[in-house]
Amino acid sequence: MSAPKTDVIHRAGEGPTVVLLHGAGGNGATWEATLPVWTWADVWCPDLPGRGHSPEIPCDRAEAAAEWLMGLARDHGWRRPILVGHSYGGAVALSAALAYPELIGGVVMVSSGGRLRVSPQVLAAVAEATEAAPFALDFAFGPTIGAPCKAQYLEAAAQTPPRATAADWQACNHFDVLDRLGELKVPLLVVHGDADGLTPPKHQARLQVAVPGASREVVPEVGHMLPWEAPLALAQAVRRWLGAAG
Repeated sequence: MSAPKTDVIHRAGEGPTVVLLHGAGGNGATWEATLPVWTWADVWCPDLPGRGHSPEIPCDRAEAAAEWLMGLARDHGWRRPILVGHSYGGAVALSAALAYPELIGGVVMVSSGGRLRVSPQVLAAVAEATEAAPFALDFAFGPTIGAPCKAQYLEAAAQTPPRATAADWQACNHFDVLDRLGELKVPLLVVHGDADGLTPPKHQARLQVAVPGASREVVPEVGHMLPWEAPLALAQAVRRWLGAAG
């Protein structure tokens, strides 16, 4: 686990250490607008490799990003953090927990799954994106979400270099730990919207079934971008789960 250099947003708190991991094409700053609902925790929002001021090259495998993340955990002194991963961030969190269960306090898979196949159309669109015309995830929001919420997220995500976005989506496409879910040794919470078109609810329900003791919460009328569509619902779900687990 080499010592990484990266941009990390930190909102200090007296509660548990919670690490918010962005999805494909995102960055740590995409979480900023949601941070007021996480004041009960000591919150960290890192850029995954290849964006911000990080000299690291992007990771095109979730397992490589997980190794990188554990180096970051060591450098910042995180003790058994709760990894809250959205979509691809969930793949990174799950990979870290499978490799280093003794170092992780829990995993929250948000709009994610044990396998994240990507359509050829999305991969092609990502490959064609440029800094002037970045790949946008506006289509991933639920049907009830207004333009301001989408615009706020997309403005922050547009700072992610196209090369990093492409690597993230390739990592999603290669991610598949379905046959290892029974090995998970850390507490797991699955949170998703019932209108998620990118990672449909049936795939997220599979996580709960495959992992002994796993919990699941469904947020109604919410799409794939749950952390920004319903930030309070997510934070409250995590807080309730931690209270029950504690």
